[in-house]
Amino acid sequence: MDDKEFWLDLIEELEALYNKHEAALCDIEECRMFGSLLAKLLERLEDSGQYRLADRVMDILSVCSPKIASHCENAERTKSMLRSLIERAKHEAELQR
Repeated sequence: MDDKEFWLDLIEELEALYNKHEAALCDIEECRMFGSLLAKLLERLEDSGQYRLADRVMDILSVCSPKIASHCENAERTKSMLRSLIERAKHEAELQR
């Protein structure tokens, strides 16, 4: 996988996570699945040497804590952090042109 392909794939994965997060706000099982997918992304970023992005994903994981029968207190923060990661990945993809 070349660099541009890596970034485009990452953008797609982050956007899917962003949408999954929106769907998970009121569903504890979906919320747990979101966390699991985020952890897999963290591992992939670390394996590819993208440590700065991996640190941002760890930040998201640190504020994301599923709660039963209550609304996520950090939903907007998580959403903002994901949006920031998407923008960063888009910028990196543009640099690969």
